[in-house]
Amino acid sequence: MRSLDSLFSRYKNARKRIIEIPVIRSIFDYFVEEKWLRVVAVIKMKKGVVMIKKPVEVRDAYGNPMKMDGWILAGGKPEIHESYEQAVIREIREETGVEVEVEKLLGVYIFRFLNGGEQVDAILIAFSTRALRGTLKPGGEVQKVKLFEEINEKDIIQVPDWWYGFQIEMLEDAGIKIKKAL
Repeated sequence: MRSLDSLFSRYKNARKRIIEIPVIRSIFDYFVEEKWLRVVAVIKMKKGVVMIKKPVEVRDAYGNPMKMDGWILAGGKPEIHESYEQAVIREIREETGVEVEVEKLLGVYIFRFLNGGEQVDAILIAFSTRALRGTLKPGGEVQKVKLFEEINEKDIIQVPDWWYGFQIEMLEDAGIKIKKAL
């Protein structure tokens, strides 16, 4: 966690959130094996925010597949030699075709999966970024990329609930107004 401490020392006012989630053994074992760490970004472009649609495999705490429909923040897995900032810049370029610069760290979200008295952490590091240049185009595994001038709650991927809530939080922390569902 030393690198996370270093990250927090470089950015002020970032959130650190831990959510504990009891899960079945197979889900727990996946996160043990994967050593799950990802970076994501709120991408500010013109007068809006860029989000993506891509195939996402998610299972609930019992291992059941969950339907995923909606827009998500772009991001991915850092490579061994990269800083978190370098990783998010690369992932955004690969997924959206846009070059960005990091504005600030929004937060570190730790999903603490629990099973049989054991725990394993999955870490999500969220940044606010600003588009510098490029043309929006879906890359690789991305199905669609879109600039939202106005974003509604219903546009954002709905499952699982904790991930939905954190995306709303990240967008709002980056200064993006979310139109609430009626």
